[in-house]
Parts: sequence; structure tokens; C-alpha cells
Amino acid sequence: MKNISVVVIFVLFIIIFSACKKETKCPAFDMNDLAEFTYRNTDTISFENDSAGLFQIFISQIDYSLPYTYECRDLYNVCPCINYAEAIATDTKTPVPYTFLRMEQSDVSDMQYFKYNVRGFEFEFDFRNELPCIDQMDQFKHYSSMAIGNVVYDDVIVIFNVNIGGPDISRVFFNKQNGVLQFIERSTNTAWRLKK
Repeated sequence: MKNISVVVIFVLFIIIFSACKKETKCPAFDMNDLAEFTYRNTDTISFENDSAGLFQIFISQIDYSLPYTYECRDLYNVCPCINYAEAIATDTKTPVPYTFLRMEQSDVSDMQYFKYNVRGFEFEFDFRNELPCIDQMDQFKHYSSMAIGNVVYDDVIVIFNVNIGGPDISRVFFNKQNGVLQFIERSTNTAWRLKK
């Protein structure tokens, strides 16, 4: 009798799990959303330090997600489509192309992550959802406005790199409108400010 109960439960589980399976078709990145993306193809982003040193990031292309289909297995039939735009770059010190910024968004929520890579220091931030509760996030600090160089920027966020053994970046200053505004090297305490 016990074996029959186990078989019945197993069969019911398979039926329920199979019923939750759904093929989901996801569209390509919507070009109307490009207004949310900070950088453009062939942008050169220049940073300078107090010694008139120059560090540049060269955006070589912007890639977009293509349409795709996947098999979703969710009990509640919540099958998100994630699309993205990403800026592929090289820089003064790195000739191998890498993703400098990737914006990911979902069609089942208002999630919109901006994923940055500043000289090997990778971090992400969702301006829509995380900015209202940034005071509860230990790695981040928010300023309603801040002067960097001779320019005043609104809604500046600072992320602190707490990984001592990681990339030689101690802090990155950024906002949604302008992207990376400044970064500071850990070993030399050199500040590299966005050159406007």
C-alpha cells in the first residue's frame, strides 16, 4: 500500500510539473529603451587626474539582445524575458574588448540593472528599485548633488570596493545620466575624474 501511495504522489508531481512547462518567446531589445542607456557607439570616455594624466575608454560597439525562445518551468507561469544592451569597450590599458556597461531589464518587473566594469571592478545597481533604499546598503552612499572637477552632478552614487584582494579600485562615483564620473585607485589614491 505504501508503494502505491509513493507512485501516485510521483505521478501527480510529474503531471503538475509538466503542466507548468511553457514555451516563452522573448522579443529583441526594444530600441525605445535605448534612451535609458548611458553610452553610445564610438563614444570615447576620458578621465584625467591631478597630474594631467589621461585614461580613456573607447566604446567600439553596442550589442543588443536578439529574440529568443526558452522552455519555462514555473509553478505560477511567471516566465520573464530578460533583454539587454551592452557597451563593448577597450581602454588605455586593456586592448582586449570587454563589457564596460550592460543594462538588463525584465518584462515581468520594473527591474533594470546597470552592470559596470571599471578596470576589473565589477558592480551593479538598479536605479529604479535600489535608490529609494540605498541607505540600507553598506557598500553604497548617495549624494543628491556633488562637484567632481568643475562640474556639479545630481544623484551621485559612490560604491566602495570592500574586496581588498580584488582590482586596484577603492571607490567609483557614478550616476544614471552620465555613467562613471570618477574612480579612485586603491594603491596610489589617485582620483580619475570624467573630463568634460
